[in-house]
Amino acid sequence: MSLVQSFRSGWVVPVLLSTLLGVGGSACGSRGGRVVIALRSSIGTLDPHAHDELMAWSLLSNFYDALVRFSPTMELQPALATSWEQVDARTVRFHLRRGVRFHDGTPFTAEDVAASFRRAVGHPSGRLRHYLVGIEEVRAEGEDSVLVKSAAASPTLVHRLCFLFLVPKSEETVPEIREPIGTGPYRFAGRDKHGGVRGVRTATWHERPAIRLVEFVGIDDESERTRSFTTGQVDVAVALPDRLVGEVGRSPGKRLVVQPIMGVRLLAIMPGAAVGAARAALSDVRVRRAMLAAIDRERMANVVYSGNATVATQYVHPVVFGYDPALRPVPYDPVQARRLLVEAGFGQGFDVELGHGHIAQEVVGQLVENLGAIGIRVHPRGISFPALQARAAAGGLPLMIYSRSCMSGDASDFLNSTIHTPDPARGFGGENFHGFSDPVADGLIESAELEADREQRLRLLQHAQRRALEGLPVLPLVVQWEHLGVSEGLEVVIRHDGWLWCAAFRWAR
Repeated sequence: MSLVQSFRSGWVVPVLLSTLLGVGGSACGSRGGRVVIALRSSIGTLDPHAHDELMAWSLLSNFYDALVRFSPTMELQPALATSWEQVDARTVRFHLRRGVRFHDGTPFTAEDVAASFRRAVGHPSGRLRHYLVGIEEVRAEGEDSVLVKSAAASPTLVHRLCFLFLVPKSEETVPEIREPIGTGPYRFAGRDKHGGVRGVRTATWHERPAIRLVEFVGIDDESERTRSFTTGQVDVAVALPDRLVGEVGRSPGKRLVVQPIMGVRLLAIMPGAAVGAARAALSDVRVRRAMLAAIDRERMANVVYSGNATVATQYVHPVVFGYDPALRPVPYDPVQARRLLVEAGFGQGFDVELGHGHIAQEVVGQLVENLGAIGIRVHPRGISFPALQARAAAGGLPLMIYSRSCMSGDASDFLNSTIHTPDPARGFGGENFHGFSDPVADGLIESAELEADREQRLRLLQHAQRRALEGLPVLPLVVQWEHLGVSEGLEVVIRHDGWLWCAAFRWAR
């Protein structure tokens, strides 16, 4: 069975879940315990509560811990909490690991957990509220345990706490954390003027990492990122471009690893940021349906992504709880797309700006070509991903192509943040940049937050997705997988969430 067939059937082949990959050899061992990792972009902020982007999670997971964490195969594990118990329907007690200190020497206590929660939900630039929906209070119970109280029974509460990285209580009111102080296996050792971040292994509760020094560099341009890897300037490179995979695979001393990602490539439509005819056009669901029908997603998956993708039928990855296997992709039909545009009163088309990060230009080119064929004249603008998010949040971007992951493995990640009507007080809609608001979808999303019965909850999430797909504030494009470049002799652990947890890396002897 091919990877494409595996995704379509709703499961992932075993190779995607293998946890330890590596080959013998010591050609790169001369780095002496140092590993340089090229990320797809620079990290906008090192504040653990002011981001929700894969590269930032990947980097910061080396410096910070949460109460609980996911294994490489997305199983829940203890972290700074050694165990937990359900006190009643609304309360969970977490027992904390003793003897842990932050990197600055401060003892870790229950008060730090409570302070981290207050900071995450109250921070003006906070991006984690959707993970903490329904949690009313995190209260210290002595030094070694905390009580987490929710408004009602919450079946995903413990899983969502994987994303609350814990900081010292002294940082509760800090406007922006620029130098991470956590309890992770690496201590922050500086950031250069280009955004590169360095870490040095440190003695914490974690097993001592084999890699002494790690350095993360952001290289937006994928061709340059590839060159840095093939020429030996970096040891690991994420998201190697599909068109260069064959060439990289033939490079001496280099190898390719399939990197599963839980993201879905999406096209967000934000009418309020458009001007002129585009504003009215993008507000019309018929136009949005025309856009989806006009995009040849089969070609995008098979040609542009060289077969390393499949057409997305919905907003979440097939392994995510809430995925609906009964949904079928909207077919490519430019004739029907043109008919819908005429019906909506925009037969002459319109001009609109598209924001994108540093993704394959072929992807952008196909969107421009396909939408242009029905009269929608797209003007692309490439900017860094942090700037892309900031501009979308500020209401300055009519179209945005990006990838969105449900990293908790649950569709509520996307539905709570992107589909629910914005409700900052309750943590909903933090990434609803398009202004979509559907009371029925809101009700389904909120009901799913409280539903304890697994099958009923699955139906609620699926129904909420179907409601959103009727309104199409966001167009699902493709589900992808990527290739990670790894130097010969470096053993790495591949995680299904795409995080690069360097404490599990080692140079082969």
